[in-house]
Amino acid sequence: MYGEPRTVWSVTWPPAAVAAAFFPIHFAATALGNALLVQPPSAAAFWPAAGTLIAALLLFPRRYWSWLAASGLLAEILAYTLVQNVFIPQHAVLIGLVNLGQALLAAWLVGRYIGLRVDFARTGPTARLTLLLLIATFAGGLLGGSVVSGAGGSIAYWRNQQAWWLSGYLGAVVLVPLILCWAEQGVRVQPDRPAPRNWYVGLQFGVLALVLWHVFSGSFRVDVIALDSPFLVYAALLWIVADCGARRLTLALLMVAVASTGYTLAGLGPFSGTLVREFGPILELQAFLVLVVVPLLVVQAANAEKRNALQQLRASDRRYRAFVQQSSEAIFRLELSQPMPLLLSGAEQRSWLGKHAYIAEANEAYRKAEGGGLAAQGRISGHPPWLRHCLATVPDTIAVGGRIENVECVLPGPYGLDRTLLVSLTTDVEHGSLRRIWGVARDVTHFRAAQKRLEAQQRELRALATELTLTEERARRKIAADLHDGLAQSLVGLQMHIAALRMAAERGEPLPDISALELTIGESTAQVRALMTDLMPPGLHEQDIVVGLRWLADEFAQRQRTRVDFEDDGQPKPLAEETAILVFQAARQLLQNVARHARATVVTIRTGVSGRDFELTVDDAGIGFNVSELTFLPTQQGGFGLYSIRERLTIIGGTLEIDSAPGRGTHVLVRAPLGELARPRRINEC
Repeated sequence: MYGEPRTVWSVTWPPAAVAAAFFPIHFAATALGNALLVQPPSAAAFWPAAGTLIAALLLFPRRYWSWLAASGLLAEILAYTLVQNVFIPQHAVLIGLVNLGQALLAAWLVGRYIGLRVDFARTGPTARLTLLLLIATFAGGLLGGSVVSGAGGSIAYWRNQQAWWLSGYLGAVVLVPLILCWAEQGVRVQPDRPAPRNWYVGLQFGVLALVLWHVFSGSFRVDVIALDSPFLVYAALLWIVADCGARRLTLALLMVAVASTGYTLAGLGPFSGTLVREFGPILELQAFLVLVVVPLLVVQAANAEKRNALQQLRASDRRYRAFVQQSSEAIFRLELSQPMPLLLSGAEQRSWLGKHAYIAEANEAYRKAEGGGLAAQGRISGHPPWLRHCLATVPDTIAVGGRIENVECVLPGPYGLDRTLLVSLTTDVEHGSLRRIWGVARDVTHFRAAQKRLEAQQRELRALATELTLTEERARRKIAADLHDGLAQSLVGLQMHIAALRMAAERGEPLPDISALELTIGESTAQVRALMTDLMPPGLHEQDIVVGLRWLADEFAQRQRTRVDFEDDGQPKPLAEETAILVFQAARQLLQNVARHARATVVTIRTGVSGRDFELTVDDAGIGFNVSELTFLPTQQGGFGLYSIRERLTIIGGTLEIDSAPGRGTHVLVRAPLGELARPRRINEC
């Protein structure tokens, strides 16, 4: 919204200080305008006070306007009456009020139709500013003409109105852009623009001064030649406009306005011959200055707007090219040396593309993906197979609207390391003919490999789930068989002995020997304990993992008649319960593999702590095997045991490492994360 706070040269000033600082500026501008009055008819060719007052109102918010208006009115009245004594006090007050109303109207129009800030690097705001200043000064001229013409009649009124209007308009259109540019942007060179060369700027203004001196310093002549025309100033100003901003141009325009007005009032230059006529030097000079100032301001804005647009376009192009070059996706553009008519058949289109298509632009990722198949000039005759495959889809691409996505192409690689690309194409059709093709190829080799691994793992997990169900059923059958062959038979024997004892007691016969009964009870107890030990190893839950592993080693040595050496480093090994169970199961599975495959007579089990990990090693001096042939697949060598242990260790952050070779035994290392040591209980704790 217009009227928000502004700052000048990055300093916030209170209203009274602004008004005090503005007073001498506006007083000097009014005194300069009075010095440019033509006597008679007391009309100024250039009125700078209009520009200073309007610019001040535009630079500061509306709460400053009353202070600025009072300061400006006082400065004009004093300049008219006390210093230069140009007008009588009554006329001085009226003229000051008209100038003040003209400035307020201009400031309101600019705020309403342009906004808070006038951008002189854009054509629209600059053109609107010149038009709004024209309207405001014309309205001021309507009132001012009646003040200075008095009872001179309509001809005198319109002459004074025109002189007032154009003088105020010239003062505004020259000084308002000048003051706004320098006040808003400061006296320093803008950081987004290159610093101008001092000698070059001096040369431009030197040439402009030379042209002004040549055109306006001579006496008036009727037989004016082309090189004496005042519009020769245009040539020097256009040179400045070609490579400058608004600040430099506004200084040049002020220089033209001051020099041409001063020479003309001194009786020199092309407009001095009209001094014999009333208003002659004023109106023609004003018309000349308006035709110089206004078009060049708009041309400068258009030139700056075009220059900024080109800079933005170049910057955007640089960003785009940097993005394309740094992209991991292969980006390329195919051009056709001869546009391909769409009326051709599919086979004819493919043949046409093979003859006339060539790579016009591509990034580094494309050059890596092409495989060296392109010729030196980029012709398709030697293009890689994946691109040939994509070009074969162009007729179908055109048929479905000119865009096709995710065409899968495979690049054969050495040692079976093929690469997979997903290619998307977009066709550019103009006037019924194909002219170019845009393409993007994305390397999805790792994605496809991960997808295959995921599918393999899903198959393994499904097989594992099936095997776990079968294993559970087999475990139940084994327990049932152990109970049937062991405990059940013992119980039947006990039942028979008890029956024999009861019958002997009923008949009064001597009781049978109960030693056989005691033996059967002892065997049953041993069978139950063996079953309980197999289901829950002693010490694994109540004590620590070392006790359970030591029991497992002793039990394996007795059952397999194999020498088992157990070694422990003696350090505390706190493990979570689920981790301890997993490590015990891993050790049991490894010992079972030794019994089935290793043919070893000596097995060594070591437990220890390394950093934050518990380590279990199982070494055997058996026949060994080729580790590369071990795939951990549930249905191949290694079975479900190793596969299940490896997956479960991975979940908790552990690892399973196997080192073996035919003829030199096997070394297996199991790592699992340690838990926290239990805090010692105090005596007074419950």
